[in-house]
Amino acid sequence: MFILYFGKTLSRNDNYHQVLKADVGQDITMSCIFDENKIEQVSFMRQVTGDILSLGSELFVHQSYIELKRFSSNRLDLKLKSVNQNDSGLYSCMFNDEKLISYLIEIFVPPRFVSYFPLEASISYPENFSMNLSCHVFAIPSVNITWIHKDKNKQSKYIHYGEDLYLSFIQPSDSGLYECIASNMYHATISRAFYVTVQYSPRVLILNEKTRNFLHETIFVKCRVCSIPQADHIYWFRHDQQITDVNIHIKKQIINDQCSESIMEIVDINEYQFDQYECRGENILGHKSDYIYIQQISKARKVKQKISTDEINRNERTALLLNKLQKKKKNQTKTTTQSSKNLLSNSIKKNCSWWWWWWWLLSSFICWI
Repeated sequence: MFILYFGKTLSRNDNYHQVLKADVGQDITMSCIFDENKIEQVSFMRQVTGDILSLGSELFVHQSYIELKRFSSNRLDLKLKSVNQNDSGLYSCMFNDEKLISYLIEIFVPPRFVSYFPLEASISYPENFSMNLSCHVFAIPSVNITWIHKDKNKQSKYIHYGEDLYLSFIQPSDSGLYECIASNMYHATISRAFYVTVQYSPRVLILNEKTRNFLHETIFVKCRVCSIPQADHIYWFRHDQQITDVNIHIKKQIINDQCSESIMEIVDINEYQFDQYECRGENILGHKSDYIYIQQISKARKVKQKISTDEINRNERTALLLNKLQKKKKNQTKTTTQSSKNLLSNSIKKNCSWWWWWWWLLSSFICWI
């Protein structure tokens, strides 16, 4: 009888229901209000399975996590304790064949990591290799995963969205903290952090600018080597042979977690030590070198010029000859100037006499006329 009763078609209000949301392990209470003294005609049912959970004030299912309680003369409460995902679905409170109220129960699962890679919190990769990090999270509703990179200067930036992070040809600048953050806007976010170190072979740089020195000077040459892991050894070579000269001293000092310096001191340098030198740094990834050529500066010598007596005599005779030539040129210049003046005077006199002659002829002709 009851099965047929609840198997009837529900009313037009079936599409309207209240949504109850809860996390796994929480309790949910569904209330049903009806007319007084009609409790025997009120029931709860689960529509997904068609199961009748209660009729009147009695439970039809005997499960410890379901509890029916009469709150008042016209209200019944159905309580689901410590719910799990299987409790999701649509529940209805019925009065005969009429639906009084429906509840859509959504069971959420807080985010939790199913797997992640690498398992270690800190990992190293060689330079120019590929890097793969992953975070797999289960949650209801599903989560969005965001990757953040924080470099050694503590500058953060979003770099990827999704479960798997893949970087190719990584460089030392890619070192730092990588964090995957999972969030679904309903639960607290969870995160997993990985510290990545990008290893690289030594970078070698000789810091000296001056490479020319005098003989017997003391010379300091400084070489800086940076690498991850830090260089195990810093060597000095000349002609591909490691330096063992007794007057050459080599000291090493650490600058930071990546860099160190080697200082080569050449005391009282001799002429055979002016040459090309190689500074070489080594670690597990290989070795690199830088070179410097130390040149010798020759000291300039002041040579006094010796003048012989013959040369002095020659210089005196030359001076006398030049003096005579200058006097002769002066006399020639005076003679030329005087001749020019005489010629000019004679020319003027001749011109004047001709003018007087023509004037006399003209006057005589006029008188005759």
